[in-house]
Amino acid sequence: MKIIINQQKLIHTLELISRVSIKHVTLPVLQCVLITVKDNKIIFKATNLEISIEIVVEGKIEEDGVVAVSATTLLQAIQYIFNKEVTISVVDGVVIVDSGNGKTTINTIPYDEFPLITKLSGNGKTIQRNLFGLGIKTVAFAASLSSIKPELGSIFIQQKKEHSLTFVATDSFRLMEKTVSQKGYILEQPLLIPQKNAIELARICDLLESDPLLIINENQCALVFFEGVYITSRLVAGSFPDYEQIIPKEYSTHITVLKNDLLQTFKKTHIFLNKFMQVTMQVLGNKLTISSQNGEIGATTDTINISTEGDDITLNFNQQYLIDPFNYINDESVVMHFAGIGRPLVIQGLSDNSLRYLVMPMNK
Repeated sequence: MKIIINQQKLIHTLELISRVSIKHVTLPVLQCVLITVKDNKIIFKATNLEISIEIVVEGKIEEDGVVAVSATTLLQAIQYIFNKEVTISVVDGVVIVDSGNGKTTINTIPYDEFPLITKLSGNGKTIQRNLFGLGIKTVAFAASLSSIKPELGSIFIQQKKEHSLTFVATDSFRLMEKTVSQKGYILEQPLLIPQKNAIELARICDLLESDPLLIINENQCALVFFEGVYITSRLVAGSFPDYEQIIPKEYSTHITVLKNDLLQTFKKTHIFLNKFMQVTMQVLGNKLTISSQNGEIGATTDTINISTEGDDITLNFNQQYLIDPFNYINDESVVMHFAGIGRPLVIQGLSDNSLRYLVMPMNK
């Protein structure tokens, strides 16, 4: 095998691929990029068995062939080459990277151990990549990190209204929902994408410029970009919780508060959090008092001016769970809807109805 490729284009390709390839004890080939030169095409592939990516790269072909080489090592070697073009060849099972000014040799792994990457059948439908990625990135933090319930470790995507997609994630203690526009797109069945895979799909959407086709079958989904990038993820079999059942229909208290006031107060209470990260929120008239206490350090209390409708209320929360959604709320003010003692708190932006965050209070 022998090919000549633009150095920047090669770096871009390997950066797209390197996050997919992983170290694997029993299958070391999974840390590799598979380079296939055949039928006048140069194809780079990587997979970790959960998610796979294939990229067709332009370049000059001097000799066909196939090789599996460490994606990370190859990327690191290419990054320190400053020539516009790089020659990659394989001699006696060793990859040779020639920049004209120097040569690097990299050992390979038998390519016949590389898993087969199958392409999904169907034409797919175009989605707006930036909004699709935004939906994933907004809710991903709320997904469970445990593998006990795969559906809770996934991003749920459904179509609640025409011309939009709704993304949801929950770990059973909090839930994030984000609706984004997708004009003309029809999602026939909801999707459950493993959280790590979904984050990778969002990353690829950010790095490319074309809106991809989304292809879905029973077990997998794929994004097909016009830049020659094809990425596929497995789907989770199972049912996402009927989360609408846990969102309160009625509330006892509504408050409107400046987001920056909350964040500044939380920075102070963070110093005095106990091991449970507990913070106390008390609504009393048009005042919100936030306090935290640590028996070994001390305690702190701050009061913020708010706009209130409804009853006074006092609840305890995990402070980190309260802070997490603020990165995704663009409004200067947030609205907090309290459903009562022991019941969920729902947080939204003052004017942005596309986002809804639910968090359960702590018992003590």
